[in-house]
Amino acid sequence: MEPGRALLDKAGATVFRIQGVKDRADYQLLTVDGTSLSLSEQWFNSEFLPDPCLLSRDPDVPAGTCPASVGAATCLESDLLTWRKIPFPRRPRTGDLLVYPNTAGYQMDSNESSFHDLPLPPKVVIDHTERPRPRWRLDRQPL
Repeated sequence: MEPGRALLDKAGATVFRIQGVKDRADYQLLTVDGTSLSLSEQWFNSEFLPDPCLLSRDPDVPAGTCPASVGAATCLESDLLTWRKIPFPRRPRTGDLLVYPNTAGYQMDSNESSFHDLPLPPKVVIDHTERPRPRWRLDRQPL
């Protein structure tokens, strides 16, 4: 039993901007602005992550399933967020966002570092306690 993960079930999301798209014979390889360290579950070679949601900048992109694997921003061949091919409802494009849901429990960024001088990703906290509408703020990074 893992009480930490259970308490954070359905909490947190990790968002990556697509930096590049490479077409292969039967799928795409996406490169995002993060690393496999951003989703520490990948470090343990488990492929446990749920499929990400694609948020397109251009809603007029024609629909049609387009499978893709998701690579990260370092030069390491093992730096992949998702090895399997994910069936997206439309072709991902540079500038689109990938949102990995439910990443607060052990998956978020416990292995994050400033590897290759990449900045640590910002954290956003959404607070809706004692307020009629949720509010958000940037969380402070540890020193």
